[in-house]
Amino acid sequence: MSQINRHIDVLDYDFETDSLLFRDKSSKYQSSLDMGDLILDIGEDGYPIGVELLDASKNFGVRKVALMNLKSIKASIKISEKEIEVKINLYVEMRNTKVEKVSVSRGINDLNLQAGRTAMAC
Repeated sequence: MSQINRHIDVLDYDFETDSLLFRDKSSKYQSSLDMGDLILDIGEDGYPIGVELLDASKNFGVRKVALMNLKSIKASIKISEKEIEVKINLYVEMRNTKVEKVSVSRGINDLNLQAGRTAMAC
């Protein structure tokens, strides 16, 4: 099983739409996979290059204003023949304390992506 490591170049939280977007912009986009509240962007190499999480505050169990103070983020994407699992860990400042929040999304591997793992961080 292959392991791909990507650096997050773009990190954006949109307060109005409550969407969180992060991406490795050094890789060229090819397609997207809709997994409900999560959209997974796939690069030309067939591996994930970005994520958009809708209803982000609900998915992380925090108020929207907390997501305006992101300290760091990392994602682990596991792809098997049948399933995709995206685990996002982020750190927000709450009451002068750095707090970790986690969101996990699962979906069917509709695009027949290669089995492997992708790690993304900034």
